[in-house]
Amino acid sequence: PDVKVPLLQKRNDVTIFKTLGDLETQPVLFIPDIHFSTFQRHAFPAEDGEDGSGLRRLPFSDDEFGSPPNKMARADEPKKVLLYVRKESDEVFDALMLKNPTLQGLVEAISEKYDLPLDKIGKVYKKCKKGILVHMDDNIIKHYSNEDTFQITMEEHGGMCKLTLTEI
Repeated sequence: PDVKVPLLQKRNDVTIFKTLGDLETQPVLFIPDIHFSTFQRHAFPAEDGEDGSGLRRLPFSDDEFGSPPNKMARADEPKKVLLYVRKESDEVFDALMLKNPTLQGLVEAISEKYDLPLDKIGKVYKKCKKGILVHMDDNIIKHYSNEDTFQITMEEHGGMCKLTLTEI
């Protein structure tokens, strides 16, 4: 009945900067006690340069606090893109892995998946959901997302195969 719940108070952290009068003494990096190795601990009383805990300030070596190793710059590899395509008559989609997100990468993936000779593939089109027919190029393919879905139509005209990918 008379239960008192402590009020939650918002804690404000305050940092106060003071000017230093002594600009000649080297600054010291504070390292908490748990990070000191055993050779830095002493069981005997404090001497000059030690505090009361038996810790001695040791000079830092370059390998301890030197600059980090240079990171290797990552080459901008073209990302692989996985597309799902199916023919109008199919119920199941086929997966096309584009090793390069380019028109050439798309044509190679289609050629491999559907056993079409590369030299027999002509124009490649994309049909948007709005019904707009667009010539495919690298810029369009570069903006595909993984697992985009399409219906593929392959029409032969004069010995060449015209491909149309319709967004689903």
